[in-house]
Amino acid sequence: MASKRKRVVLPLEQKVFIINRVLDRGESVRKVAGEFDVGEQTVRDLIKRKDEILRFISSADSTSLLASGRKTMRKSTLSDMESALFEWFKQKRAEGIPISGPMVCEKAKWFHERLNIDEPFGASQGWLFRFKNRHGIRQLDIQGESLSGDLTAATVFNEEFDSLISKLNLSPDQIYNVDESGLFWKMLPSKTLAAQCEKSAPGHKSSKERLTVMTCSNASGTHKLKLTVIGKAKKPRSFKGTDVKRLPCNYYSHPKAWMNQAIFKEWFFQDFVPSVKKFQEENGLPKKAVLLLDNAPSHPSESTLKTEDGLIFITYLPPNVTSLIQPMDQGVISSLKRRYKKIFLRFLLQENCVDSMKDLLKMWTIKDAIFAVCDAWENLPSSTLRLC
Repeated sequence: MASKRKRVVLPLEQKVFIINRVLDRGESVRKVAGEFDVGEQTVRDLIKRKDEILRFISSADSTSLLASGRKTMRKSTLSDMESALFEWFKQKRAEGIPISGPMVCEKAKWFHERLNIDEPFGASQGWLFRFKNRHGIRQLDIQGESLSGDLTAATVFNEEFDSLISKLNLSPDQIYNVDESGLFWKMLPSKTLAAQCEKSAPGHKSSKERLTVMTCSNASGTHKLKLTVIGKAKKPRSFKGTDVKRLPCNYYSHPKAWMNQAIFKEWFFQDFVPSVKKFQEENGLPKKAVLLLDNAPSHPSESTLKTEDGLIFITYLPPNVTSLIQPMDQGVISSLKRRYKKIFLRFLLQENCVDSMKDLLKMWTIKDAIFAVCDAWENLPSSTLRLC
């Protein structure tokens, strides 16, 4: 006795793919049916219903609809309310406003009431789950600070900065950007894989040992300045026998490992200006440059950060635009931290005769962290700098 074929319900995306292969590419029904493990009659039925299927997809948000893996064309009994709700959802997301599940449920109740729909509606979790599936809505973690960015101020500044660059005839080789960021140099992963037999995963206290790292390069990515690192101790214990001047970075100390105006001013005149002049001389460039930075309280006033001849100077970004147009914030610093973390985790995975992770972490010193982050900076591709 022949075995009964298992019922297969194809997603809409595959249905459209089958229709295109048979009608557009001229492939045989038997070949396509065998490939998707469905009956030949199923493929013929899809061809007959092609207008209905394509019309349904075109009337909806086709990208999210296909990506969601939806299989049927059955519409919600509250289709008018859901259509209005989905339009509202797309509008708010286009404005960058975060939307949660409870917010969707409350707005759904609001639309249900305003549209005078007689059918009872409770905005249950089951309805919310089906609504998200119908429209290909997924949940994402909110990252960064772009929601608080001032887009208008960023647009105005871009126009003014372009005008300044044109007026001074500066090339990307002569436009620099600098930014600072905290580095928790002993931070362990906050998540772990676990075996099925493990009922729980005991945690650990997150390390708050912090360094400040400052990155600086030109817009073309051809001149990457030595990394600047700020720690709490003037000369940490792990530096014993090491000349601070021989470190692969500029090292400064501050009681809280923070940048301040004195440190930044010293860096600008003793490292940035000489390094820029040397780069320009070696590459036959005009001896002028601009350094773009945010207006943090740790940065001195604009009038104090310029050479005597005024050819190397700074310009400040307006408030609340760092997340939008600060070049180092567009991926340079995050890429640097990922590279550092990879080096740090490799250290944790190496074979060591230690009893616990706590003992292993004691072996990772601030000197190791500095060399690791400098190595990460040294190997950061110039293409990353240029694109950011």
